[in-house]
Amino acid sequence: MINKLEEIITEFHKESIPTAFERELSTPTNIDKVITIIGLRRAGKTYYLFQVIKELLNEGLEKNRIFYINFEDERLSDMSTDDLSSIIELYYKINPDADTLYLFFDEIQEIDGWERFIRRLTERKNVRIFLTGSSSKLLSKEIATNLRGRTLSYTLFTLSFREFLNAKDFKPTFPLIESERGILKGHLDKYIKYGGFPELLEYERFIRIRTLKEYIDLMIYRDLVERFGIEKIAALKFMIKSLIRNFARELSVRKLHNFLNSSNVSLSKTKVYEYFSYLEDINFVFVLRKYGKGVREVEGSIPKIYLTDIGFVTLYGIDDHGRRIENIVAIELLRKSNYLDPLLNVYYWKESSGTEVDFVLTDGMKVKQLIQVCYDIDDAITKERELKSIVKASKELGCNDLLVITWDYEDEQEFKEKYIKFIPLWKWLLE
Repeated sequence: MINKLEEIITEFHKESIPTAFERELSTPTNIDKVITIIGLRRAGKTYYLFQVIKELLNEGLEKNRIFYINFEDERLSDMSTDDLSSIIELYYKINPDADTLYLFFDEIQEIDGWERFIRRLTERKNVRIFLTGSSSKLLSKEIATNLRGRTLSYTLFTLSFREFLNAKDFKPTFPLIESERGILKGHLDKYIKYGGFPELLEYERFIRIRTLKEYIDLMIYRDLVERFGIEKIAALKFMIKSLIRNFARELSVRKLHNFLNSSNVSLSKTKVYEYFSYLEDINFVFVLRKYGKGVREVEGSIPKIYLTDIGFVTLYGIDDHGRRIENIVAIELLRKSNYLDPLLNVYYWKESSGTEVDFVLTDGMKVKQLIQVCYDIDDAITKERELKSIVKASKELGCNDLLVITWDYEDEQEFKEKYIKFIPLWKWLLE
């Protein structure tokens, strides 16, 4: 096995680092913690590792000091936990005087018992370890248990709109002129329709759709069926389809179970809970809870379901722009929480009367901002309803930072003695 490893490492050292556009996630490279990058399949985790490697090279680290290994390489298919020690032996063979080891392990969950090897390495004070994994074998909750406080975990989302524009080599400077606004809105249309998977950027429509279908099949069979031994694959597929159709809506497991039964899909309520938790684990869906004063009130609320990437909606012909925009805003808020501000919490707000605000942002116990998403702000009845809701929530929650995200309307107005800012989606996403 050491000969195969040496061949793979030599290839990495001799070949150029693959180029990719820069991602916004920033992770530390100089602390005694294992940095773990998790996220949906095809979100760009491998290329993110290459980004970190390039940063280290730019800081002056020699390339032979970096080991990058993708454990999905077929040459390592028969690798065992015992063989992992060969990596350290090989490292010191190439770098006999190294004071710090730099190890990048891609899809390490392919090796059973990898946790023990990583734990042993973390007992040294001279190692920097970066891990990625797409499979639910590398879940954040499992990492926390297996590495026992030795890791920092980050979720890499699919492309933000800023990253999307950067990948398209479009760097807007404000104020925009008419031609720039036209180009930007064209990019936004594609982003809203096909989402932010990096691989899809240059594909034509037919290939984008086929690729999104392949992604779902890959997640079903690689991340769910193989890992959890799911036997009712048809029921799982129907459940995924149901979740996609009900994105950006309140959806309890009980309601989902009832819907499956009404569609003649046999799946017990216990299995529905299990399958839904698996889909959360692999970052296919995220849930937001209703804001409340206590933990019980929050955790006992009916969740709103959001898809990690809006492109999946296009597979089922759903053209609801209002819900698409709301989903994009939800994921952008979760991205900000994960990348920039871990104290940022995101909820929705709803009263028994049905009055609702899409997003409540808190810092600890303090409500810092209320956000309403309103696509058709020109409709007077819709506008009145949305503004009444956000003003009522403002008074209930003691928050005066009120924002309405629209498709293309910008203004600041006073409504019922409250100042409300209106901002177009594209401008909010670029802030």
